[in-house]
Amino acid sequence: MRIRKSQLKSILTEELSPWLAEQTEGGLGEQVAFGDYTSENFDLCPGAVKAFVKLKDEMSEQHHVDLALKAMRAVDELLGIERDVLAAETATEEQFESMVDLAGETRVAAGQLGAEIGQNLAPDFKFVGGHLIKVAKLLGGSDEN
Repeated sequence: MRIRKSQLKSILTEELSPWLAEQTEGGLGEQVAFGDYTSENFDLCPGAVKAFVKLKDEMSEQHHVDLALKAMRAVDELLGIERDVLAAETATEEQFESMVDLAGETRVAAGQLGAEIGQNLAPDFKFVGGHLIKVAKLLGGSDEN
C-alpha cells in the first residue's frame, strides 16, 4: 500500500503534530562532536543533541560508532534541509521527500544500533517526526494549522 503525499501531510500535520512538535521546540544552540564528525545543524534540535550525546557516551565498538555516525549524519542533513525551508518559509516536495528518506535512514541505523547494543533507541529519536511536521506544514508555501 502506497500513501500519497497529501495523505502523509494530513497525517503528519493533523494527527501527530501536537505530540511530536514539542520534541523540537527551542534549541540548545549546540553542536555535537562524535568520532570524526561534528554536526552543523543540531542547534535546531535539543532532542538530537540529547540523543547523540547519550549515544556518544555509550559507544565502545567501532561498528557501533559507525552506525551512530550514519544516523548522526542523516539527522544533521535533515536539519540542514529544515533550516533552508524555514529561511525560505516554503518547502518543495523534493525537500520533503529528502527529509522523509533521511528520517528512514536514521530510523534504520538507530534500530540496527539499538538491536546490537540491546537498547530500544526509538524513544530517543522521536524528535525526527516533529521536524517532518514542521516542513510538511510549509509544503507549497502554505502554513496551514
